[in-house]
Amino acid sequence: MKRSKPVSQQDIADALNISRATVSNALNGTGRLSPELMQRVRDKAAELNFAPSGLGRALRTGRSSTIGLVLPDFRMPLFAEFARAFAMAARRRGMVLMVADSLGDLEVQDQNLADLAARGSDALVVIPMRGSRLDRMTLAKPMVVIDAESNPLNAVASDHRDGGRQVAAHLLSLGHREVLLLSAPGDPSGRDASRVNDARVAGMTEVFTAAGLAPHQLTLPNRLEAAREHFSRWQPGAITAVAATYDALAVGALSALVARGIAVPQQVSVTGFDNTVWGQITTPRLTTIRQDLDAVAERALAHATGDAHGAGIVPVTLEPRESTAPAPSLPQDRIAR
Repeated sequence: MKRSKPVSQQDIADALNISRATVSNALNGTGRLSPELMQRVRDKAAELNFAPSGLGRALRTGRSSTIGLVLPDFRMPLFAEFARAFAMAARRRGMVLMVADSLGDLEVQDQNLADLAARGSDALVVIPMRGSRLDRMTLAKPMVVIDAESNPLNAVASDHRDGGRQVAAHLLSLGHREVLLLSAPGDPSGRDASRVNDARVAGMTEVFTAAGLAPHQLTLPNRLEAAREHFSRWQPGAITAVAATYDALAVGALSALVARGIAVPQQVSVTGFDNTVWGQITTPRLTTIRQDLDAVAERALAHATGDAHGAGIVPVTLEPRESTAPAPSLPQDRIAR
């Protein structure tokens, strides 16, 4: 796994050309070491900004340890569900969980990470916001990143690209050939891109392209209100399905279409992504992709404790509901719009 890595006892041992066991004894005041050697080890530890791992000790002794979880914005239902999944996973492991809300602000996110590290968290878990620069952060604690497979720092992620494939395959199986791919804005420079959004778009595009189709494209800010406002005046024309990369976009579109008397799914099918509570209470209920948040949380904590290594990809599942149906036969006047 590639992540923000703290200095380890092995790093100190390598710097002094001694064994890791000797470093451990020196730092813990055990074993038969000379005062001079113990001081050399401690000086080198201070020089390298070594931070003892309370997490490893807690696992060996059975005592509780503390994990800091930083989430992007509690206003989005998905992140409240992530917090619950982590709370349950931490409880199963006998850990204490501290959760911080970044309030949709990158500076708050970075401050949260620093604060949780300073307040005694043994490891940090973060779902990074768009435009994050976690690779530039220097923290004295392990940091486990939950993002998309394309993020070099990623430790665990849902298979967002395959989720996109599943959505596209579902719509194709229903006969949809004119599909609007609704996503959050990208960034050609890559500096402010959402890797999750881009992976979902890539998965859908891959399947549509293989079928000889070129989906229509629309980008909107990932906010329910933005989608609702746009679709309050949108004309479907030949389009028979809207495939959104987030439930917020899908629910905004769905609610606006229904309010205008455009029948979902009889006239236009709508799909989302994330299986949030919003899509479960709409009429009709939203077809979407469900992430296995419990599995993501378990895998992330396994990384935090050193029980897992290498990036892990967690499968996702299509949840077909009433917002999708076979493509309608379009009247000529609608196709001409």
